[in-house]
Amino acid sequence: MSGRLVVHIPHEVAAQLRYYVYALRDPRCGRIFYVGKGKGARINSHVIEAGNNPTSERAKLRTINEIESEGREVELLFLRTELGESEAFAVEQAVIDAFLADGHPLTNLVKGHDSGLLGLAALPAVVARYGAAPCPAIEAPVIMVKMQRGWRADMNAKQVYDTTRGHWKVGPDVRARARYCLGIAHGVVRGAYRIDDWFESEMEWDAGQNRWGFNGAGAVELEHVVGTHVREVFPNQVMYRKFLQGYRPEEWVLNSTRIVAGLGSIQVDRLGDAPLIAPMGTTPESESQSSS
Repeated sequence: MSGRLVVHIPHEVAAQLRYYVYALRDPRCGRIFYVGKGKGARINSHVIEAGNNPTSERAKLRTINEIESEGREVELLFLRTELGESEAFAVEQAVIDAFLADGHPLTNLVKGHDSGLLGLAALPAVVARYGAAPCPAIEAPVIMVKMQRGWRADMNAKQVYDTTRGHWKVGPDVRARARYCLGIAHGVVRGAYRIDDWFESEMEWDAGQNRWGFNGAGAVELEHVVGTHVREVFPNQVMYRKFLQGYRPEEWVLNSTRIVAGLGSIQVDRLGDAPLIAPMGTTPESESQSSS
């Protein structure tokens, strides 16, 4: 247990606070290092957890323990009180995003509730989020990759390119034929690139995984598809799609609908060149991530 004196929050006070958003501040530099939401004694929980884990390497707990090892106390701040739960989620997210936009890193492991859908975003990303039209046909061999985990809505053009270009499981046939690559996040095309050549990933964690990246440049001829959506192409947790005979959205939807109508309990996922049939409840991710 931490030797710090934890201020008890009486039940009648907690009832009036309802849900709240709070912050932990480092007294040594005056900077906030964690933002959260909760009710009751949640604001005290991190100091107690740190006291029970004095050797933890988690950034939040390590910071708390370092502060206390110098004889100081973490400053516990209420940012907003008397909130409903949904309001608290929204306020927490807005505060976290404000720090991210300012380049101020927090120790939060999670960016906040619905951060990818409703959070920090540049103007073009917001326009695409709410007004994206369907992606038109692309009459050239193209692959689409879901860069969701690496995507931030405030990314600049170079960051979008670097996130899109690799590393992906792609076989020799795809590497030989694909001319373009689209980077997809939350169903929307964020970048369109010409593929010049491929290189095998040299990342230690990719060893033996057949993961490749590409060198290329922005495809001026496909600029019109950036900001459009391809949500039908990624109905499941699939990271990769190939359309080596070109992307024709109406054909993709037609084939999927026709086969699903005839199979009832069978889910159909069409990967551009050939239909993939999988039992309902499974994901075609392994097939879609590795193509020859």
